[in-house]
Amino acid sequence: MPTKKKSPKAAPAAESPSRGGRTRDLLIVESPTKARTIGRLLGGRMKVLSSRGHIADLPKSRLGVDIEHGFEPEYIRIRGKAAVINELKAAARAAGTVYLGCDPDREGEAIAHSVATLWGHDAESCPHLPRVRRVLLFEITPRGIQEAFAEPAELNMNKVNSHRARRVLDRLVGYLVSPLLWKIVRGGLSAGRVQTVALRLLVEREREIQAFKPEEYWLVKATFARADSQTFEAALARIRGAEFKLRSENEVAAVRRGCAAAEFRVANVRQRERRRRPLPPFVTATMQQDAVQRLSFSAQRAMRTAQELFEGIELGKETVGLITYPRTDSFRVATDFLGDTREFIARLYGAEFLPEKPRHYPDRKGTQGAHEAIRPTRIDRTPDSVKSFLTPDQFRLYDLIYRRFVASQMADAVYGLTEVEVTGGDYTFKADAVRCAASGFERVYGDPEKERTLPELAPGEPLTMKKLDAEQKFTQPPPRFSEATLIKRLETNGIGRPSTYATIVGTLLDRKYAERKEGRLHPTELGMVVNDVLIPRFANVFEVGFTREMEKELDLVEEGGEPWQEVVGRFYRPFKEDLDRVSDGVNDIRQDLHQELDEKCPECGAGLVERWGRFGKFVACGRYPECRHVKKTPPRLLEEKCPECGRQLAERRGRFGTFAACSGYPECRYIKRDETAALKPGEPCPKCGKPLAEKRGRMGEFVGCSGYPECRFIVRTRRPEPRKLDEVCPKCGKPMVERQGRFGPFAACSGYPNCRYIKKEPRKPATPKT
Repeated sequence: MPTKKKSPKAAPAAESPSRGGRTRDLLIVESPTKARTIGRLLGGRMKVLSSRGHIADLPKSRLGVDIEHGFEPEYIRIRGKAAVINELKAAARAAGTVYLGCDPDREGEAIAHSVATLWGHDAESCPHLPRVRRVLLFEITPRGIQEAFAEPAELNMNKVNSHRARRVLDRLVGYLVSPLLWKIVRGGLSAGRVQTVALRLLVEREREIQAFKPEEYWLVKATFARADSQTFEAALARIRGAEFKLRSENEVAAVRRGCAAAEFRVANVRQRERRRRPLPPFVTATMQQDAVQRLSFSAQRAMRTAQELFEGIELGKETVGLITYPRTDSFRVATDFLGDTREFIARLYGAEFLPEKPRHYPDRKGTQGAHEAIRPTRIDRTPDSVKSFLTPDQFRLYDLIYRRFVASQMADAVYGLTEVEVTGGDYTFKADAVRCAASGFERVYGDPEKERTLPELAPGEPLTMKKLDAEQKFTQPPPRFSEATLIKRLETNGIGRPSTYATIVGTLLDRKYAERKEGRLHPTELGMVVNDVLIPRFANVFEVGFTREMEKELDLVEEGGEPWQEVVGRFYRPFKEDLDRVSDGVNDIRQDLHQELDEKCPECGAGLVERWGRFGKFVACGRYPECRHVKKTPPRLLEEKCPECGRQLAERRGRFGTFAACSGYPECRYIKRDETAALKPGEPCPKCGKPLAEKRGRMGEFVGCSGYPECRFIVRTRRPEPRKLDEVCPKCGKPMVERQGRFGPFAACSGYPNCRYIKKEPRKPATPKT
């Protein structure tokens, strides 16, 4: 969107002539929240409806791409969208002009295009169809709406085609490679054009860590004293004027002997100034990284909260978007907004916190540049002034975005550095002092450097070494990726787009290809197996450089530089060769995954092998299916003891994931309660801060977040013990109990699952109709 300042025109008038009468125009957006916010801002001058996301997509049950005829996608109506589509059609027939205000990116353009084709917008020969215009809403504010309607445009078919190409590429990889994983490893797995590359990064880093061999090294520090007994600490920097590494305690002992015989004095004192520039305002990737690192959000949680801030927040008497569009890769900021920001900083902090000129941050190579950086929509709307209207997540993220943007237009932080060199014999030690001379942008955002002091020293001044300390260290392997560092790696390598980073990480976790431990992403055994199956056999498709080049070609399609079918075709031809080769060798690959063990099958005497199945790795007879013996794996014992019987607790897997229970089951049925089980209705949700509420589901009453469906937190409570009845099971003789089921209480045997007897109640006679 151009940054040159124009006098904004008013939004379309409340009534416009159409078909001999006076009718309102129609604005269609993709989100109900966005529709409500814009509707209130327009004050009824225009009807605003929502498509509730995509209304058409590729079919789930088949490939949906006609490979033989130019990779033409087969878009069909999404199940359950009939009522929405009928509402949009009816409103469009009665409207003068239909404006499409979906998000200003490829995804939004694709939604706008599918909505426009509902009434045959492509058929130019039909003059009775409604007039359709595209408006780009970069911020949901009165100014943003005025600027959007001041320059309505036509649909950008280059963006639509770029989205179409990406959708087809992802469908080809997902629907043609995933079935191979089902045959080779197990059902329910998936491969993805970008997802598998991200998995490859995790696995390769894990293999680096496993292969890493630590090396010993030593750090040496000395405490020096002046004649007036003032002391300071300095680190050994050079030996005989050269860089060094002490590899053993013997080398450290040699340094001790040399220093003991040396006379030390101050060789040099240097003072200089160091300036720290502020970071640019957020783009999608950096916002997700800081939200993960500073707020402990997941990337998906950060994007969900940012979308809420963009689409609109109720602020007392008005509803308005608090931030600009959160899916962007550009640092650009509107010129007039920079002026407002500088006035605000001078008024609130003083002129000394302003640089001489507004700061402009250059975009990276390949940046789309269509949207501004993520910033507040009004600079005087401080986080504290809107805190009472926001959820805890919304406030924390808005505060982060606001402070990052304000800091980006503030003066540098200035530090005074004093560097001292101390020499004696063959050894040179270094010490430094840091003093903050001007806080600048760090007054608002950032981590100020810790100040360090030194006594006043002069060159040539003699010193006495009071103590020499040596600390043994070992080199460390490269760290595992966190969500933030993985997103940074994806961004740096040009893999995916800003809008897809959170989804990529979420998919790896959902598919159990990776798990989060202590804030780091660890590839699971399943993830490593999937990586080892796919990467050697599709080395080009799932290669970082190849994926980066594909993103560039998709950008080229968006710019109108290349037909999308040609981009897909160049990808598909070598991909099809790899696909055919792997399909022919499925049995051999599956056999390679089977690891033979030294144990024998107790039923037939054949060797046992490790296999992959629906629930992961298991050990079974190598003569399957002739012999179906499966070795039962005992649960992993925990250090904690059962409070009821004293046995060790064991880690078990159930319907809702892993849990801790007594290893003495079924004699002892103790299950360790979830830490959140004590939460009651009315208390704040630990995820989003909204109050918990009592709810009813198919299995009875439970406590869950009132913010459903945006927040799906529920309190996992232990089911009460079933009530015993005064009768016995006619099958096994064990006592009968009353259980709670989908259709209410029922009587069943307490010996379940060994005995599955259920007492059938006689049906009540039907009430005769009157």
